Amino acid sequence: MSNIPLRRTTRHARNPSKDNENANARPSRVLTRAKALATGATDAPTAHSTAPLATKAKPGDNAAEKPIGKRKREVLVEVTGVSNNNRKTKGGVKGKGKEEGAEDDEEAKAEVFTKPTRESLRTTSGPAGHRSSRSTSVSTTTSHATDAKREPDASSAVEPPRPAVFTRKPSLKTIDEAEADRATKRRHTEDPAPTKFEDESQAEADKIAAELVDLDEKVEAPKEEVQLWDDLDADDWDDPAMVSEYVADVCVYLKEIEQQTLPNPDYMANHSELDWEKRGILVDWILQVHARFNLLQETLFLFTNILDRFLSARPISLSKLQLVGITAFFVAAKYEETYAPSVAEIAYLADGQYTVEEILKAERYILKTLAWDLRYPGPMGWLRRGSKADDCDTKARTVGKYLMEIGCLEWRLVSTPPSLLAAAAMWLGRLVLGREIWTSNMEHYMTYSEAELLPTANIMLNYILEPIQHESLYKKYAHKRYLKCSAFMRQWALERWPESTVVDLARDLPALKEDIRLEREAKAAAAVEAP
Repeated sequence: MSNIPLRRTTRHARNPSKDNENANARPSRVLTRAKALATGATDAPTAHSTAPLATKAKPGDNAAEKPIGKRKREVLVEVTGVSNNNRKTKGGVKGKGKEEGAEDDEEAKAEVFTKPTRESLRTTSGPAGHRSSRSTSVSTTTSHATDAKREPDASSAVEPPRPAVFTRKPSLKTIDEAEADRATKRRHTEDPAPTKFEDESQAEADKIAAELVDLDEKVEAPKEEVQLWDDLDADDWDDPAMVSEYVADVCVYLKEIEQQTLPNPDYMANHSELDWEKRGILVDWILQVHARFNLLQETLFLFTNILDRFLSARPISLSKLQLVGITAFFVAAKYEETYAPSVAEIAYLADGQYTVEEILKAERYILKTLAWDLRYPGPMGWLRRGSKADDCDTKARTVGKYLMEIGCLEWRLVSTPPSLLAAAAMWLGRLVLGREIWTSNMEHYMTYSEAELLPTANIMLNYILEPIQHESLYKKYAHKRYLKCSAFMRQWALERWPESTVVDLARDLPALKEDIRLEREAKAAAAVEAP
């Protein structure tokens, strides 16, 4: 039994220069520790031995007397101060205890080779530290070899001390570098101390802020503007046709478009064969055609705009004036009417002077000249909006229609925006009917003040005071259907001014309003005195 370990140990002793340095590594950590550099490892158990552990080495045993050659310790083998008594056998039985007094010797040896090593590792750095670690490993290996020679005693089973954990303390240089790194991070992350210039700027800013606060306290808060007009569009929120949520934006858009589609007020200077009188005769004839077909008033206003814009762009001869007029009327009817007259009917109305092909050719030419831009917003939309603010007074609206159609014939009103034309017609109609006050609602919804309406209304009034120039217009509104408003307007004007008088409304308006107020009071008094 004693020869088996010797033979196995001798057989495993190899030349390290020929074999791999890890060739003798064992799969078990405990067996590796037991075999590391043992000087007398004849009775050390191996993984292949089946004999029980020897309790004590005999003095006559060859294994104890013959020295065994040293074998180099294997590379990457963990060496600690733990003795071989903590090894486990193949069957998992814990090794027997040491002999009496062995515990004291073991503790003394462990203390001898562990304390200096711990101190050297703590205080040594660089190449000297590596040498110190190497010497400690050699001492530990020697201690293990001595423990391997001792035979364990079964009477004592004291657990050996746990291996010491060695930690290297950082050097002073490393500590200084770490502290400097932390200080640098603090400088970059913390707010920098304000400079002298920043302190002065901040003080100046605080001073200005304090002055502004004092100024705000002294100045009274602006009073809220009182809304003098009624929101009539809010009542139509449930009517999709009235689009009350968009009507304000629509009015703003229409006022932009009407400025882009106005004709040149002096375009007649570019025509050698035409004048304003001939244009008035043409429009008066179109009024008859318009009344015969019973068309919308929007068609009449669009016709006038197309005619004036085309004549502003192209000078024509007198022989083509009627063709241009009837073709412009045909285009306006197709644009505005649901059931427009046919081109054959338009040619018939011209007494056969122009064929259908000539009318269609003239239509293409006019549209090309206008760049197909027919988005003229007529004054009828503005008149209806003003009538809504006037509580839908039928008389004032009918008089307003008559005054607006005067703008189609009067050359001085050719370049008047349709919104201004409608507002002036509504204002003058209310004045004639004894309602001289231009209310806040009327000013808001018609978008013009009374002072802005006086020049346009003055032209309309002077036209009425002149001798009748266009019989078609006068007879149309002298009909009962239109409340005979043309005859009524002429009579009202002649009662205050002689015929053909040039009226200045800005000068005569205060006296005119006073007469209207006195007349209203007289009627009210007469109504009270009447039984």
